Amino acid sequence: MRLRKILVIALVTFLATEFVLSVDSLAAEKTGTEVLSATLAGLNLANPIADLDANLKKQDKRFIGINGYACTAPGISDADWEFLRSGTYGLNCLPGTGDVIESDNHKALIAKAQTYARKYNLELLRRIRAGSV
Repeated sequence: MRLRKILVIALVTFLATEFVLSVDSLAAEKTGTEVLSATLAGLNLANPIADLDANLKKQDKRFIGINGYACTAPGISDADWEFLRSGTYGLNCLPGTGDVIESDNHKALIAKAQTYARKYNLELLRRIRAGSV
């Protein structure tokens, strides 16, 4: 009987702890707008080519992707998807983009991300075709 009481107390304690941790993790989650704002703050929106140059110096040859229903690379045609599927290049999807638009501000941030990605991707594609990457 005593063992049963100890097990019940242990189980209740465990479940209470898990509930508190779950509530805390939900409160700590950021919105897509907050995540995308932080993502864009780390990019040179005025000069995506400068970011491309810096990434290529680090051997990061990935195209920039925008999440929607799926992650796609603005500026890249269906014919050029072979580069994204290759092990050489690939796709870096920007956190905070997505198919759920939370607000007008989030929509504007996604538009900035798309413009950035398009310029970045078109220049990377141009360099690949020119044989400089």
